[in-house]
Amino acid sequence: MKWLIGLGVVIAAIAGAFWYFVADGSTPASAEGEFDIAAYRALVANDAPATLPSEVRIEWVGESEAPSFAAIAGDFEGDKTFAYVSFQIVAPDGSTIIDGAVDQDTLNTMSEGAGHFDQTAYQRVLDAEKQAPRVMITHEHLDHVMAIARHPEPAAIAPNLRLTRAQLDGLPQHAPGGVLAPEIASITPIDLTTPTRIAPGIVAVAKPGHAPGEIAIYVKTAQREYLFVGDIAWLYGAIERNSSRPRFIRFIMPGVDPDRPAVLRQIRALHDLAAAEPALVIVPAHDDAYLRSLVTNGVLQEQFVVTAPVSATPTGEMAPASP
Repeated sequence: MKWLIGLGVVIAAIAGAFWYFVADGSTPASAEGEFDIAAYRALVANDAPATLPSEVRIEWVGESEAPSFAAIAGDFEGDKTFAYVSFQIVAPDGSTIIDGAVDQDTLNTMSEGAGHFDQTAYQRVLDAEKQAPRVMITHEHLDHVMAIARHPEPAAIAPNLRLTRAQLDGLPQHAPGGVLAPEIASITPIDLTTPTRIAPGIVAVAKPGHAPGEIAIYVKTAQREYLFVGDIAWLYGAIERNSSRPRFIRFIMPGVDPDRPAVLRQIRALHDLAAAEPALVIVPAHDDAYLRSLVTNGVLQEQFVVTAPVSATPTGEMAPASP
């Protein structure tokens, strides 16, 4: 009889550990004020329609597979495709780039060689960053920054960077040799402690939790509103299910969710916001299927708009470079 009791204790302990580390992503009952959409709208309310962004474009730089339960606690629906992307907010005064995705070496390491990388798409991101008056990242993790931390022409993009102190401090570990290019290291960081208007129709605000430098970016175009939430949720299903990442992720990925309670509040708030504002397009960074559905529905456009680079002609005049 004692062995049955002992077996029951062991089973209960295993079940409890499984629930705690794998299946539990529960959030608070409420998280009012976490995303103040009214404040974001107020900051761009006086922006003339002609100055607002005209469209949002996406580049698929890479992708890999991972089990759904690694992204959403309690979700055992099999493997999901995780996208590594960059966004371009096209506007009359120039583009705003959001996130620098991965380079091939990074993706190979992350996926153990099983991922897919698009060098042509990555090159468009590198080129667009040189032309865009604003280049931002949702946070400083390796799969969002490589086109910045390892950009082959750091001096060309440094004047365009809009990074917070926490983001800037996190970049050197991803730079070649662990040393950030001096042109980038010396930029003046921006303060997003409170919602801040970045450009016509664009507002950003710090949302630490998943990373110290995590931010959310609100974008208003002539057609719709977007909220880019980076890695607060890896997949949109986390927002739908009101469930965050499982706790075990923090052991295999130590930089993820250092402030888990903050992430849980944010997930709760996004879940409630999605219900209250169904027309608002909430954009997580890695949900391949969801992002592709936004393209299908015309909410996102594929491929960055990049002006052709120029090269010198034999006479010394400048001419478009050959494709």
